[in-house]
Amino acid sequence: MIVNCPGCGSRYNIPADRIGDSPKRFRCRKCSEVFVIESPRAPVREEAPRQADPDDGRHRAMRFARVLASDMLIYNRELVERSRAEGTLLREMEQEIQRSWELWRNRFPEESENEPGLFRDALDHFLADGENLFVDWSPLV
Repeated sequence: MIVNCPGCGSRYNIPADRIGDSPKRFRCRKCSEVFVIESPRAPVREEAPRQADPDDGRHRAMRFARVLASDMLIYNRELVERSRAEGTLLREMEQEIQRSWELWRNRFPEESENEPGLFRDALDHFLADGENLFVDWSPLV
């Protein structure tokens, strides 16, 4: 069987019986690229085409907003807890929230335009400990 190196394109003629029934790793002599050679006897697996989830972008945006909000809490736990108790959470975390918003907006421009509540909900869940402190929050433009 003829095998091409994906790194440099070198061609190798490898006897099929040397590969056997299971995939084998192969190192190219020319460029040292390591790649897998599938057995010629192995059944070909056909993957079903993946159906696009219409909410996939929305769910990814929501998850990323939650990651950003949870990171703000993790790295600023004492400040968040103190400012939450003092009622100054928004003021104390304003710069960090704005930086996270910019990152989220750059990654998800459509969702940030159409559904900024996804980001606010994440802030309420993590930073405000479930209270609706960020209902009226809007990013600086």
